[in-house]
Amino acid sequence: MSLPPHLRFDFNKATRIITSFISNLISESGANGVVIGLSGGSDSALTATLAVKALGKDRVKVVYLPEKESSRESYRLSKVTAEFLGLELHILDITKAVEAFLNLLGLNYESAPKIVKGNIKVRSRMLILYAIANLENRLVLGASDRSEWLIGYFTKWGDGAADAYPIIGLYKTQVRALGLHLGIPEEVVLRPPTPDLWPGHTAEGELGITYEQIDEVLYRIFDEGLPAEKVPEVTGIPKKVVDRVLELHRKSEHKRNPFKAPFKSFKELL
Repeated sequence: MSLPPHLRFDFNKATRIITSFISNLISESGANGVVIGLSGGSDSALTATLAVKALGKDRVKVVYLPEKESSRESYRLSKVTAEFLGLELHILDITKAVEAFLNLLGLNYESAPKIVKGNIKVRSRMLILYAIANLENRLVLGASDRSEWLIGYFTKWGDGAADAYPIIGLYKTQVRALGLHLGIPEEVVLRPPTPDLWPGHTAEGELGITYEQIDEVLYRIFDEGLPAEKVPEVTGIPKKVVDRVLELHRKSEHKRNPFKAPFKSFKELL
Protein backbone atom coordinates (compact mmCIF):
# COMPACT_ATOMS: atom_id res chain seq x y z
CA MET A 1 0.00 0.00 0.00
CA SER A 2 1.10 3.58 -0.60
CA LEU A 3 1.06 6.24 2.09
CA PRO A 4 0.55 9.91 1.19
CA PRO A 5 3.88 11.80 1.25
CA HIS A 6 3.23 13.52 4.59
CA LEU A 7 2.56 10.21 6.38
CA ARG A 8 5.61 8.37 5.05
CA PHE A 9 8.37 7.48 7.50
CA ASP A 10 11.54 5.41 7.82
CA PHE A 11 10.30 1.85 8.43
CA ASN A 12 13.70 0.59 9.56
CA LYS A 13 14.18 3.47 11.98
CA ALA A 14 10.71 2.91 13.43
CA THR A 15 11.45 -0.78 13.89
CA ARG A 16 14.74 -0.04 15.66
CA ILE A 17 13.18 2.52 18.00
CA ILE A 18 10.16 0.38 18.93
CA THR A 19 12.11 -2.85 19.45
CA SER A 20 14.66 -0.97 21.58
CA PHE A 21 11.79 0.48 23.61
CA ILE A 22 10.33 -2.98 24.26
CA SER A 23 13.71 -4.48 25.09
CA ASN A 24 14.56 -1.69 27.53
CA LEU A 25 11.12 -1.87 29.12
CA ILE A 26 11.54 -5.55 29.96
CA SER A 27 15.12 -5.12 31.10
CA GLU A 28 14.27 -2.23 33.42
CA SER A 29 11.14 -3.88 34.86
CA GLY A 30 12.71 -7.25 35.55
CA ALA A 31 9.81 -8.97 33.81
CA ASN A 32 10.21 -12.33 32.11
CA GLY A 33 8.56 -11.14 28.92
CA VAL A 34 5.29 -9.82 27.53
CA VAL A 35 1.77 -11.03 26.89
CA ILE A 36 -0.31 -9.73 23.98
CA GLY A 37 -3.93 -10.32 23.06
CA LEU A 38 -4.28 -11.18 19.38
CA SER A 39 -7.41 -10.10 17.54
CA GLY A 40 -6.67 -11.15 13.98
CA GLY A 41 -6.01 -7.56 12.91
CA SER A 42 -3.08 -5.34 11.98
CA ASP A 43 -2.45 -3.59 15.30
CA SER A 44 -2.02 -6.66 17.49
CA ALA A 45 -0.11 -8.47 14.73
CA LEU A 46 2.39 -5.60 14.40
CA THR A 47 2.76 -5.31 18.18
CA ALA A 48 3.49 -9.03 18.47
CA THR A 49 5.91 -8.95 15.53
CA LEU A 50 7.90 -6.11 17.03
CA ALA A 51 7.91 -7.83 20.43
CA VAL A 52 9.36 -11.00 18.91
CA LYS A 53 12.03 -8.95 17.15
CA ALA A 54 12.87 -7.24 20.44
CA LEU A 55 12.76 -10.19 22.83
CA GLY A 56 12.77 -13.42 20.86
CA LYS A 57 9.97 -15.97 20.63
CA ASP A 58 10.53 -17.47 24.08
CA ARG A 59 9.60 -14.23 25.87
CA VAL A 60 6.44 -13.39 23.94
CA LYS A 61 3.08 -15.00 24.76
CA VAL A 62 0.10 -14.44 22.47
CA VAL A 63 -3.45 -15.15 23.60
CA TYR A 64 -6.74 -15.22 21.70
CA LEU A 65 -9.77 -14.57 23.91
CA PRO A 66 -12.98 -15.35 22.01
CA GLU A 67 -16.56 -15.63 23.22
CA LYS A 68 -19.62 -17.03 21.52
CA GLU A 69 -20.28 -14.03 19.28
CA SER A 70 -16.66 -13.77 18.07
CA SER A 71 -16.02 -14.04 14.35
CA ARG A 72 -14.41 -17.20 13.04
CA GLU A 73 -12.27 -14.94 10.88
CA SER A 74 -10.76 -13.35 13.99
CA TYR A 75 -9.73 -16.80 15.19
CA ARG A 76 -8.37 -17.84 11.80
CA LEU A 77 -6.30 -14.70 11.34
CA SER A 78 -5.01 -14.82 14.90
CA LYS A 79 -3.74 -18.31 14.07
CA VAL A 80 -2.18 -16.97 10.87
CA THR A 81 -0.34 -14.31 12.89
CA ALA A 82 0.88 -16.78 15.52
CA GLU A 83 2.08 -19.20 12.85
CA PHE A 84 3.86 -16.39 11.00
CA LEU A 85 5.75 -15.59 14.22
CA GLY A 86 6.36 -19.21 15.17
CA LEU A 87 4.40 -18.81 18.41
CA GLU A 88 1.87 -21.03 20.15
CA LEU A 89 -1.56 -19.39 20.21
CA HIS A 90 -3.15 -19.78 23.64
CA ILE A 91 -6.96 -19.78 23.39
CA LEU A 92 -9.18 -18.97 26.38
CA ASP A 93 -12.94 -18.68 25.82
CA ILE A 94 -14.39 -15.87 27.97
CA THR A 95 -18.10 -16.53 27.31
CA LYS A 96 -18.80 -17.74 30.85
CA ALA A 97 -17.01 -14.74 32.34
CA VAL A 98 -19.08 -12.33 30.23
CA GLU A 99 -22.29 -14.14 31.15
CA ALA A 100 -21.35 -14.01 34.84
CA PHE A 101 -20.84 -10.23 34.77
CA LEU A 102 -24.12 -9.74 32.92
CA ASN A 103 -25.95 -11.98 35.39
CA LEU A 104 -24.65 -9.87 38.28
CA LEU A 105 -26.39 -6.93 36.62
CA GLY A 106 -29.60 -8.90 36.11
CA LEU A 107 -29.02 -8.98 32.36
CA ASN A 108 -29.40 -11.80 29.87
CA TYR A 109 -26.63 -12.38 27.31
CA GLU A 110 -28.97 -12.39 24.30
CA SER A 111 -30.94 -9.25 25.29
CA ALA A 112 -28.27 -7.14 27.01
CA PRO A 113 -27.49 -3.75 25.39
CA LYS A 114 -24.67 -4.38 22.91
CA ILE A 115 -22.48 -1.52 24.17
CA VAL A 116 -22.72 -2.76 27.76
CA LYS A 117 -22.04 -6.34 26.70
CA GLY A 118 -19.27 -5.30 24.32
CA ASN A 119 -17.40 -3.31 26.93
CA ILE A 120 -17.67 -6.18 29.39
CA LYS A 121 -16.09 -8.43 26.75
CA VAL A 122 -13.17 -6.06 26.22
CA ARG A 123 -12.58 -5.52 29.94
CA SER A 124 -12.83 -9.26 30.63
CA ARG A 125 -10.09 -9.85 28.08
CA MET A 126 -7.77 -7.35 29.72
CA LEU A 127 -8.50 -8.84 33.15
CA ILE A 128 -7.32 -12.23 31.84
CA LEU A 129 -4.23 -10.76 30.19
CA TYR A 130 -3.24 -9.11 33.47
CA ALA A 131 -3.87 -12.33 35.39
CA ILE A 132 -1.49 -14.10 33.00
CA ALA A 133 1.01 -11.28 33.42
CA ASN A 134 0.83 -11.61 37.21
CA LEU A 135 1.19 -15.39 37.12
CA GLU A 136 4.16 -15.38 34.75
CA ASN A 137 5.88 -12.09 35.62
CA ARG A 138 5.12 -10.53 32.24
CA LEU A 139 4.05 -7.07 31.12
CA VAL A 140 0.93 -6.48 29.03
CA LEU A 141 1.60 -4.78 25.70
CA GLY A 142 -1.28 -2.76 24.31
CA ALA A 143 -1.96 -2.56 20.58
CA SER A 144 -3.67 0.84 20.37
CA ASP A 145 -2.58 3.08 17.49
CA ARG A 146 -2.56 6.89 17.21
CA SER A 147 -5.78 7.01 15.21
CA GLU A 148 -7.77 5.06 17.79
CA TRP A 149 -6.16 6.93 20.68
CA LEU A 150 -6.96 10.39 19.35
CA ILE A 151 -10.59 9.63 18.50
CA GLY A 152 -11.17 7.52 21.60
CA TYR A 153 -11.96 4.35 19.71
CA PHE A 154 -11.05 2.03 22.55
CA THR A 155 -12.59 0.89 25.81
CA LYS A 156 -11.32 2.58 28.95
CA TRP A 157 -9.78 -0.08 31.22
CA GLY A 158 -10.23 -2.58 28.37
CA ASP A 159 -8.08 -2.51 25.23
CA GLY A 160 -7.02 0.96 26.43
CA ALA A 161 -5.34 -0.59 29.48
CA ALA A 162 -1.77 -1.88 29.22
CA ASP A 163 1.71 -1.50 30.67
CA ALA A 164 3.07 -0.02 27.44
CA TYR A 165 1.84 0.97 23.97
CA PRO A 166 4.65 0.34 21.45
CA ILE A 167 2.78 1.50 18.32
CA ILE A 168 0.65 4.30 19.75
CA GLY A 169 2.64 6.91 17.81
CA LEU A 170 1.63 5.43 14.44
CA TYR A 171 -1.61 6.13 12.62
CA LYS A 172 -3.67 3.15 11.45
CA THR A 173 -2.59 3.55 7.83
CA GLN A 174 1.04 3.69 8.98
CA VAL A 175 0.56 0.52 11.03
CA ARG A 176 -0.62 -1.27 7.90
CA ALA A 177 2.35 -0.01 5.88
CA LEU A 178 4.90 -1.06 8.51
CA GLY A 179 3.17 -4.42 8.90
CA LEU A 180 3.49 -5.12 5.20
CA HIS A 181 7.13 -3.98 5.25
CA LEU A 182 7.85 -6.52 8.01
CA GLY A 183 6.23 -9.32 6.03
CA ILE A 184 3.09 -9.83 8.11
CA PRO A 185 0.56 -11.67 5.90
CA GLU A 186 -1.53 -9.26 3.82
CA GLU A 187 -4.80 -10.89 4.82
CA VAL A 188 -4.07 -9.88 8.43
CA VAL A 189 -2.69 -6.40 7.75
CA LEU A 190 -5.38 -5.39 5.26
CA ARG A 191 -8.33 -6.89 7.12
CA PRO A 192 -11.01 -4.23 7.74
CA PRO A 193 -10.45 -3.16 11.37
CA THR A 194 -12.99 -4.64 13.78
CA PRO A 195 -13.33 -4.75 17.57
CA ASP A 196 -15.42 -7.89 16.85
CA LEU A 197 -17.86 -7.15 19.68
CA TRP A 198 -21.00 -8.25 17.82
CA PRO A 199 -21.73 -10.03 14.53
CA GLY A 200 -20.71 -7.99 11.48
CA HIS A 201 -19.01 -5.34 13.59
CA THR A 202 -16.44 -3.18 11.79
CA ALA A 203 -14.72 -0.03 13.04
CA GLU A 204 -15.32 2.04 9.91
CA GLY A 205 -18.94 0.90 9.78
CA GLU A 206 -19.52 2.03 13.35
CA LEU A 207 -17.63 5.30 12.92
CA GLY A 208 -19.11 6.11 9.52
CA ILE A 209 -15.76 7.27 8.10
CA THR A 210 -12.64 5.58 6.75
CA TYR A 211 -9.27 5.47 8.49
CA GLU A 212 -7.72 7.18 5.48
CA GLN A 213 -9.98 10.17 6.19
CA ILE A 214 -9.49 9.95 9.95
CA ASP A 215 -5.69 9.86 9.64
CA GLU A 216 -5.64 12.77 7.19
CA VAL A 217 -7.75 14.97 9.46
CA LEU A 218 -5.85 14.04 12.62
CA TYR A 219 -2.48 14.61 10.99
CA ARG A 220 -3.42 18.00 9.59
CA ILE A 221 -4.77 19.23 12.93
CA PHE A 222 -2.60 17.55 15.58
CA ASP A 223 0.72 17.16 13.77
CA GLU A 224 0.71 19.95 11.21
CA GLY A 225 -1.21 22.43 13.35
CA LEU A 226 -3.64 23.36 10.58
CA PRO A 227 -6.81 25.13 11.81
CA ALA A 228 -9.81 22.81 11.52
CA GLU A 229 -11.67 25.17 9.21
CA LYS A 230 -8.78 24.98 6.70
CA VAL A 231 -8.71 21.18 6.52
CA PRO A 232 -11.50 20.78 3.91
CA GLU A 233 -9.89 23.15 1.41
CA VAL A 234 -6.41 21.60 1.87
CA THR A 235 -7.50 17.96 1.80
CA GLY A 236 -10.82 17.90 -0.07
CA ILE A 237 -12.37 16.07 2.89
CA PRO A 238 -15.92 17.29 3.57
CA LYS A 239 -16.42 19.61 6.54
CA LYS A 240 -18.90 17.18 8.11
CA VAL A 241 -16.19 14.52 8.23
CA VAL A 242 -13.71 16.93 9.84
CA ASP A 243 -16.38 17.93 12.37
CA ARG A 244 -17.10 14.26 13.10
CA VAL A 245 -13.44 13.48 13.78
CA LEU A 246 -13.10 16.50 16.07
CA GLU A 247 -16.30 15.54 17.88
CA LEU A 248 -14.92 12.05 18.51
CA HIS A 249 -11.71 13.57 19.87
CA ARG A 250 -13.52 16.01 22.13
CA LYS A 251 -15.97 13.49 23.57
CA SER A 252 -13.22 10.98 24.33
CA GLU A 253 -10.90 13.31 26.26
CA HIS A 254 -11.88 11.56 29.51
CA LYS A 255 -10.40 8.33 28.10
CA ARG A 256 -6.98 9.84 27.42
CA ASN A 257 -6.86 11.70 30.77
CA PRO A 258 -8.80 9.48 33.16
CA PHE A 259 -7.31 10.66 36.44
CA LYS A 260 -9.35 13.81 36.87
CA ALA A 261 -9.82 15.27 40.33
CA PRO A 262 -10.95 18.62 41.76
CA PHE A 263 -7.55 19.21 43.39
CA LYS A 264 -4.14 17.50 43.63
CA SER A 265 -3.47 17.97 47.32
CA PHE A 266 -5.44 18.88 50.42
CA LYS A 267 -3.05 21.83 50.80
CA GLU A 268 -5.01 23.54 48.04
CA LEU A 269 -7.88 23.66 50.56
CA LEU A 270 -5.92 25.47 53.27
